[in-house]
Amino acid sequence: MKKSAIVILVLSLFSLACTNSDNKNPFILENENVYHLIGHKTYFSELLMPRHLNVVGDYLIISEGSRLSPDLPLLHVIKKNPLTYKFPKGVTGFGPFEIPDATLVEPGFSDSTFTVYSSMSKKFTDFSLRDTLRLGIKEYKQPQELFGMYRMFHATDSTVIGIMANDSNRLVEFSMLNGKRIAGYGNWEKIPNADHLIDYTDPDINYHMGEINKGRLKVNQKLGLFVKANGYRDRIEIFHYDSKTFDIVEGPRLEVPDFKIRYSSSKSAVIFNPEYPYGYGDVSIGEKYIYALYGGVTEKQIRETNEIAKIIYVLTHTGEVVGRFNLDISVADMVVDEELGKIYGITTDEDPGIAVFDIPEKFL
Repeated sequence: MKKSAIVILVLSLFSLACTNSDNKNPFILENENVYHLIGHKTYFSELLMPRHLNVVGDYLIISEGSRLSPDLPLLHVIKKNPLTYKFPKGVTGFGPFEIPDATLVEPGFSDSTFTVYSSMSKKFTDFSLRDTLRLGIKEYKQPQELFGMYRMFHATDSTVIGIMANDSNRLVEFSMLNGKRIAGYGNWEKIPNADHLIDYTDPDINYHMGEINKGRLKVNQKLGLFVKANGYRDRIEIFHYDSKTFDIVEGPRLEVPDFKIRYSSSKSAVIFNPEYPYGYGDVSIGEKYIYALYGGVTEKQIRETNEIAKIIYVLTHTGEVVGRFNLDISVADMVVDEELGKIYGITTDEDPGIAVFDIPEKFL
């Protein structure tokens, strides 16, 4: 009897250990996987209100905020190596080849172009990297059926994948030729303690689910990877276009932040506790890894310190967390070039510039 009891106790402890191991937060890393990176900032007087940083071939494309004077450029082209200002792009307006804002930037379908999506004019505009003309060289209107899609990237030369404002799917694919919906990918799953958000045939509930899971979407078209890093809820959603499957990674905080839904006449909105820190601010998809910029600070802390994010988590393309970079300079947006071994970020100080960090050799 005594021997049997010992065996049972050992098996129970082993089972408990396995359970605890399975439930381990993947973002808690051993010290050898945590790196402290020292950045070097370069200031460019041409950058006034830089908001977003994008990479196209050998160049960084910087998007300015839309509150600039209309005579100023909305885009800047900077060579990555060596870091050198090349020329501005973008004439503000609604005329031919003009853009009122630069919501999203992605590589064009040739090595010498990049494409800008404007949410205000609902059109795509191609720009040349071979000349200094600020006007675009080609433009095409977003099909009417896509007007509910507010963040999208090309999956092929004739289709786009993006996020709809009130849809039962996480991502939706549309044809750019006829505006027809091709498919929806990934259904919303139940949120704990939110039984009122379970009818996914209700457009309002789909809108609320989209707001709760709102984040930055990026694509690596060559790899067929679409990655969304959520801004409120600590979650990274990795969509594999070839297999049409998702890898979902929760953390570093595993809970869903407290929220309320407020109704006003026929409208409603998801309101988060302002004292709850933000989650992910941006994401970059490299040939080897995914790099997720993490904030973990509140709106009040941002106002008081101007610091937005100083942490980057490194994940495999299937969602395994393999590293953490602690930055000595706060950045608001970032891109990664694994070939050069560099991380580029827009600094959040009073005179914003471009901070450059070296990627540890282990990840190259």
